[in-house]
Amino acid sequence: MISLKNLYAFLEGNFDYLLVVDSAEQIIYISQIMKRDCFTDGSLPPNPHLKDALSSSSLNTFRTALSQAKASGRGMAIYTPKKSSDYTVPLKVGYIKGEEAGTFLFFGNRAGGFGYQAEWEKEERIKELSCLYEVSEWIEASSTIKRFFTELPRYLSAGMMYPDEVSVYSIYQGVGYGQKYPSDNYISVLLVVGDQDKGEIRVGYRNDTHELLQEEQQMLNEIGRTVSLALERKQLLERISLKEEEEKEYSTRLATLKKEIETKTQEVEEQSSRINIVDSYLSRVNKEWEETKTRLETLFQAVPDDIVLIDRNRKIVMTNRKDIQPGVSCYKGYFNRERPCDNCRLARIIKDKAPLTITMKQHERYLQVHALPVYNKDHEVDGILEFYRDVTLEKSYERQLQQADKLASLGQLVSGIGHEINNPNQFIHGNIKIIKQSLEDILPIMDEYYHSHPELKIARLKYDFFRQHIMTLVDDMSHGSDRIKGIIEGLRSFARKDEGLLVDKVDLNTLIESSTRLVHNEVRKQAGIVLDLAKGIPTFTGNSQKIEQILINLMVNASHAMPEGKKGIITIRTRVDKKDVVLEVEDNGKGMNENTLKQIFNPFFTTKRSRGGTGLGLAIAYRIIEEHGGNISVISKPGVGTTFTIRLPIRSVSNNTIKGK
Repeated sequence: MISLKNLYAFLEGNFDYLLVVDSAEQIIYISQIMKRDCFTDGSLPPNPHLKDALSSSSLNTFRTALSQAKASGRGMAIYTPKKSSDYTVPLKVGYIKGEEAGTFLFFGNRAGGFGYQAEWEKEERIKELSCLYEVSEWIEASSTIKRFFTELPRYLSAGMMYPDEVSVYSIYQGVGYGQKYPSDNYISVLLVVGDQDKGEIRVGYRNDTHELLQEEQQMLNEIGRTVSLALERKQLLERISLKEEEEKEYSTRLATLKKEIETKTQEVEEQSSRINIVDSYLSRVNKEWEETKTRLETLFQAVPDDIVLIDRNRKIVMTNRKDIQPGVSCYKGYFNRERPCDNCRLARIIKDKAPLTITMKQHERYLQVHALPVYNKDHEVDGILEFYRDVTLEKSYERQLQQADKLASLGQLVSGIGHEINNPNQFIHGNIKIIKQSLEDILPIMDEYYHSHPELKIARLKYDFFRQHIMTLVDDMSHGSDRIKGIIEGLRSFARKDEGLLVDKVDLNTLIESSTRLVHNEVRKQAGIVLDLAKGIPTFTGNSQKIEQILINLMVNASHAMPEGKKGIITIRTRVDKKDVVLEVEDNGKGMNENTLKQIFNPFFTTKRSRGGTGLGLAIAYRIIEEHGGNISVISKPGVGTTFTIRLPIRSVSNNTIKGK
């Protein structure tokens, strides 16, 4: 079982910034980096409080994060060091409700890293045992009680956390020794000799910022028992000596008795010392185990990321996942596998004895896994502690940046191609007009010639057939040239850089017609487009490119919703309802169930992941409509189809110069 101190060491090794506070904003634990940032000399004041450690700006964000975490279990705070405002660090905050009060855990990194350090406990225990030995040796070596208590501070200070700052004051049989300081911040032990309180030893720090530890009190208790026993023995020896002087006839018997007492006393002291050490150790271990278990479980639950402790047999010892029970295998509980992972992190850490960090994919999620070795007393890997962090959003953002770069390049390409196509199309469009005017002048002459030459053929066609269709062909060429021009203008408009300003006079019907031309080739195989546009739709102030982006997204989504092997119909309607322009995009495709309808406007939610869908189209459309002061609603029924309804106000936006968010 990992102690609370070891857990703090693990967490402090994993996170540069670590701060644990209770519901009263009292600081329970603070990492070394934050301690140096928050306090002038790098040491904690008595009863440290959150307001003592933070600047006013950081304190406000921390208190907001406390409220968020208490309400939802987690939150976020922005930490600015007191000594420097050159940088800020975002810290996550978790909350766990205890039996009497809650605990908050702030943590984060300025730079990644792991560490493990718990050797100081061993060093402190060595200091305590050394101090006990030195005091025992000195009380035996000292010739008088006065000399023993006079020199006691020098020996006892060596066992304290800060030896140079220790003050020791002793009272024995009404006589004081040493410096009587501090008066109210000290630890003490009574000296009981012959079932009577004969005195007291008090130990404290001259520097009020140093805290007295429970281990130091336990050490003092052991010293007190040793000193009391030695004083009792000295008192007994004095009585025996007095008895020898008063009753010399019993000298031989008393000498023998003294020898026996000394022998028995030594045996009792040795046994008592062993029992006391074992009893003290077991008592300390048992109490710390109970406290550590409670704190460890609390901290595990407070950390937002998944944490799991795994032993050498790949069995889960502890986790903050409520749906996973301890005792099951890690690969079964976390990944629902029947055998260990191919690239098992436990096996790698047992081999290399070093932490590792990997990124793995689980279904649709990407997880960043930090694995730390857990050592036993022989410094062998006894298991691992793993932190799982969901980095799916970061991966999605990376893909979106790549896609945005591609779209930017495509926009430049479209603009260049549009220019190259538009130039020859201008020649075609102008020449068709000349050809049409020429035919209008030539055809009457050809008609007269045909009356006298009925066998006349033009382009291997009989003249009467040629005469009936030639003008239709010319008109079709003219319409085709106009269509090419319209498509090119639409592409160039779509590829034009959008400044995000709501300053355009938007003609909705015109935008629908141009958008339909742009998506014609994309949707024609799955669906036909029917336009039911009301005449006289008023214009409104907005952003034409963003509205066009919504139209294209809705039409393409509707075409993708058509069942396999069936060509559907996409109907686009416009109308005026009081002070709103209303746009409806209806399809007779597959439709959506209630669960899908609840999530369609959430970023990164998509039912077309296998076809390259990003889940951003409808989320962006929702934001654009909000920017224009409108709203969007959807009605859908599985097997029947879907209708999106957009309402946009017929008025100028209150601040047309503000960019869309």
